[in-house]
Amino acid sequence: MPTIKDVAALSGVSVTTVSRVLNKRGYISQETYKKVYNAMEQLDYQPNQLARNMYSQRTYFIGLLVPDISHPFFAKMAHYIEIMLFSHGYKLILCNTQKNDAREQEYLNMLRQNKVDGAIVGTHMLEISDYEKLSLPIVAMDVFLGDSIPTVCANHIRGGKLAAKPFIEGGASCVLQIKGNHDIKSPAWVRHSVFSSELTENSIRCIDYELKDEEFSREKYYTIINELLDRYPEIDGVFSTDTVVANAIKCILERGKRIPEDVIVVGYDGVDVAKITYPAMSYIEQPFIKLSEIIVDLLLRKIDGEKITENITVEDICYVEGNTTRK
Repeated sequence: MPTIKDVAALSGVSVTTVSRVLNKRGYISQETYKKVYNAMEQLDYQPNQLARNMYSQRTYFIGLLVPDISHPFFAKMAHYIEIMLFSHGYKLILCNTQKNDAREQEYLNMLRQNKVDGAIVGTHMLEISDYEKLSLPIVAMDVFLGDSIPTVCANHIRGGKLAAKPFIEGGASCVLQIKGNHDIKSPAWVRHSVFSSELTENSIRCIDYELKDEEFSREKYYTIINELLDRYPEIDGVFSTDTVVANAIKCILERGKRIPEDVIVVGYDGVDVAKITYPAMSYIEQPFIKLSEIIVDLLLRKIDGEKITENITVEDICYVEGNTTRK
């Protein structure tokens, strides 16, 4: 059975260099990487993962806590985060809490048992103190978990302003904004207040509807929107997340109204559903890849011992014009 010494001899480098390649530590040139991996392939060398873990005192597992993996935003973030972690030699453990505090508590217990090297958290049904007292590196994803844990998010203030602009320039007079639960401590909440303020400053009525916990279901969005359109027939604009807006487009068209001539529609996030609706949705796109890169980079730096507590706001949020807004 080939050993790490055999790999070093065949590739013409030291055992230490082979070890650094395997553990992705320190600067290694692409030429050296190629030599080592070619040698491993020729020798059919399989590194002993258990030995690597014991040597480095790491598990090379990262926990990702999300409230609902079927939600397109979290699904897309999980997709990119997993790819980036894997490129650094880490595996992802998905913790789907289903917005259930008991499930979240069980996953926290797992984290406390040091079964992961760090965690990325996009939800919290528990107290902030439950996270702050965890003795492992954590990065928060679009939620606030206390002063000691850095939060990474898009610039939602800019997002709210960008979302309001098509309604203002399109001459809307009464816009329905469907938003999430304000009890969730998330920087994303600011986009709703900014959006509403922008409309009010331009003499546009903004009807805010806050979804209840039991209404966070794609099966219920259609019914809720129809009820709101019945209650407020004067609505000539709708703004919400892409999935909600996709249902709104269906409701509006079924009523014989035209988009955007009769009703202007704008989504938020830029997930896949925003790109397959008809008419083509206008939406605010979050920088998923950039967000994932920064989250993973921060977490790995924290695992390496850096003390990082500052929040990071990613500016690369943009408006993508489709056919649901007036030119």
